[in-house]
Amino acid sequence: MFTWLEGHWELVVFPLVGAAIGAVTNDVAIRMLFRPYRAWHLGSWRVPFTPGLIPAQRAVIARNIAETFEENLLSTREVHEFLSGEMVREKVAAKVAEMLDGLGPLAPLVRGFEGMITDHLLKGLEEMAEEAVSEGSGFDVARRIEDRINAMDVAELERLILGFSRRQFRHITFFGGVLGFWIGLLQAAMSLAVRGAF
Repeated sequence: MFTWLEGHWELVVFPLVGAAIGAVTNDVAIRMLFRPYRAWHLGSWRVPFTPGLIPAQRAVIARNIAETFEENLLSTREVHEFLSGEMVREKVAAKVAEMLDGLGPLAPLVRGFEGMITDHLLKGLEEMAEEAVSEGSGFDVARRIEDRINAMDVAELERLILGFSRRQFRHITFFGGVLGFWIGLLQAAMSLAVRGAF
């Protein structure tokens, strides 16, 4: 067996080297999404690929994440609808009734105003909800997400993204190793074919 391997060493070495190169380059590529955190300079010349892709494009990425979140998960309009929705109306009415019940002997005197009090509170809540979601109100879901991402330390952002994607990134690294192995095997076969031809 070893004598056969002596003449066909490429079938072992090329796939192993290809697998190592594939896994390492994929792992480095994933890390380069975040690192280095800041641009490196040699004098006035900025070293290419520094900072990493995410630190360099952070503002654009934050805006895209915020817009995607608002369009697909939770919009400012949905927050408004929740604050002025039926469930909140029922809870306000129940709370008003509970507060009036707590007045003891005075409760029957103010019970006739229960509907008016509830309507007043709901109207105020509706105005507050409308004001909260109006242009420039400060309660803009997308803007808040974007601001929070931009305010995060890059290392913290890296931990956040890698934290929920670590398993998927491991799969990418593993796939790079498998692909590198098969490419190495193909190279070995080609090398043997060329060597056999001469």
